Amino acid sequence: MTQNLRRYTLPQLKQLSARIAKEITRQESAGKASMLKQIQKMAREHGLSLDELVGPSGKIQTKPATAPTKAIPATRAPLPAKYRHPSNKELAWSGRGRRPLWVEAWLANDGAMEALATATQKFGQRQAKLEAPVESRPRANAAVPAAGARTDAPTPVEYAPDTLSAQRDASL
Repeated sequence: MTQNLRRYTLPQLKQLSARIAKEITRQESAGKASMLKQIQKMAREHGLSLDELVGPSGKIQTKPATAPTKAIPATRAPLPAKYRHPSNKELAWSGRGRRPLWVEAWLANDGAMEALATATQKFGQRQAKLEAPVESRPRANAAVPAAGARTDAPTPVEYAPDTLSAQRDASL
């Protein structure tokens, strides 16, 4: 079935190529149609419909359509950092997989893995302090009454600006 294509001109070759593409498409669709008929026939022989075999997504189901399916998460949550660079907090490693280049460089410069683990612990403690609610943080300028001091005396915050200006005007 080999033909000598050199005797054809360029327009003839392009026309032949278009006819070949059409024939390929026609044979593919005819093959799919005959395969679909065969599958439908086999499903009928076994007392099933094609919809029972193929779900709404078009994928072949191995379990009955009425069985509940468990949702599979798309991605896993990232693992917490086990090692962190002491001076660059952006560099972190979970301890799984191949060592990153910054860990290799750290170890090549006589650094210890314990130092990286300690940096991670310190970073976690700082993060916990920053994420703590404002009410639970100690205030630096909070006035603490001394032992035996009067606690019923008004604090300067309790005076309104209008009250202070009225007292000043009355004294003049």
